[in-house]
Amino acid sequence: MTCSLNRASPVRLRMRRGRRFGIRIRLGIGLGGVFACAFGIVLGGCSPKAGASCKIETKESCVSEKQALVCHDGAWEEMSCRGAMGCTKSGTENICDQSVAEEKDVCNLVSDFVCSGDKKSMLECTKNRWSFVQHCFGDRACSIDQKKVTCDNSVSNVADACREEDDYACSPDKKNALVCRSGKFVVASHCKGKNACRVTGDKSAGFKVECDDSIAMQGDPCDKEGHFACAPDEKQIVKCVGKKFVADDKCKAKEKCAVKGELVGCY
Repeated sequence: MTCSLNRASPVRLRMRRGRRFGIRIRLGIGLGGVFACAFGIVLGGCSPKAGASCKIETKESCVSEKQALVCHDGAWEEMSCRGAMGCTKSGTENICDQSVAEEKDVCNLVSDFVCSGDKKSMLECTKNRWSFVQHCFGDRACSIDQKKVTCDNSVSNVADACREEDDYACSPDKKNALVCRSGKFVVASHCKGKNACRVTGDKSAGFKVECDDSIAMQGDPCDKEGHFACAPDEKQIVKCVGKKFVADDKCKAKEKCAVKGELVGCY
């Protein structure tokens, strides 16, 4: 998250001693002009400017408490240091704290990850810019612990970006379980039972998404092959076949489809 660098050495102006004022003045140049010139040269050597040319790629230099300049493609460009430490100098080192960033901010460490300021997104450094990776709408949001970024995407929307194939999430209204397929969340199953969709577990034991799909209609999507459920009118048992619920058995006139423990039947 941080970068170290060496500051440029100041430029020293050599001047010869005169007899009276300590500086020999020639061609009518005033004393104030000489000092101004010296002062300008020193500043020019120490303080790079945005847009000016640079030679050492990825080199950084603090210019304020929350701002640095970084050398990319032969030119200095501004880089925000939004982390709590801001941009700090210690001896010859400059450290830009980018533990927090916003999308499209300049970055300097390819394939690094950070959280957005509102902790609702995870970002990745790609081509010297922080780019959006995925939302972190779960209760634990986006967090950094010992430089490890964790994004809780256990609550997501259909079509939201995801990184782990077969990763699961609940929709915000808790009516659907979603699964990550080819980088996008899609509906895995409707959760029409009384427990809807919920996230259970803890950090030590691990978290998991549970979908109560004990009630389903023919044609509803499903994710557990051979899984049974009751139709909403309680007159029929349906079964998950080929990612869809299909009719399995009708209940007799005085029976109702119900779930008892882990068993689905007509009682």
